[in-house]
Amino acid sequence: MAGFCAECGVPLESSTGSCPSCGIVAPPNKKNGWKIVVIVLAVVIGLGVLAVGGIGYVGWRAMHGLTAGKAANVSEAELGVSVYPGAVRVEKDSMRMKALGIETESASYTTSDPESLVLSFYKAKLGPNATSTERNGKTMLSLAENAGGAKGGERIIVKPSADDSGLIEITITHTVKTP
Repeated sequence: MAGFCAECGVPLESSTGSCPSCGIVAPPNKKNGWKIVVIVLAVVIGLGVLAVGGIGYVGWRAMHGLTAGKAANVSEAELGVSVYPGAVRVEKDSMRMKALGIETESASYTTSDPESLVLSFYKAKLGPNATSTERNGKTMLSLAENAGGAKGGERIIVKPSADDSGLIEITITHTVKTP
């Protein structure tokens, strides 16, 4: 069935050009392709606007949970491990961030002591469960607070200073997963 006659209401066959009952010629079927194109285009534009808004919101939330530099004011207690004795804090290299249920505090220090002493100090502080990785002149010590690091942990990077001052740089990062 193609429809009904607009004049008398008799059902029309799809191949019929006129009504068999009253003889009225049926108007040709109009193509509604442009309506489909407009609907699809509106849906695509609407989804694009929602995606851009969502990305903007996530970015805004991330930026409002971040403090860096001197304003971060990360304490030794928040780092989860003691600062190397006599190390001097590098104020511009501190960071505090809260995003997606994870809190991270980080601070950097320098010392004139040999790298081997600094590494020995932190290996003793982190204990036997700590892992040590060396790559490109940097040594990274890591300790997860529990199996798999599901709750967080500490990461300490020890490396020679990039400015050839002879100092050793120490960067301590403490991460905690919040409920």
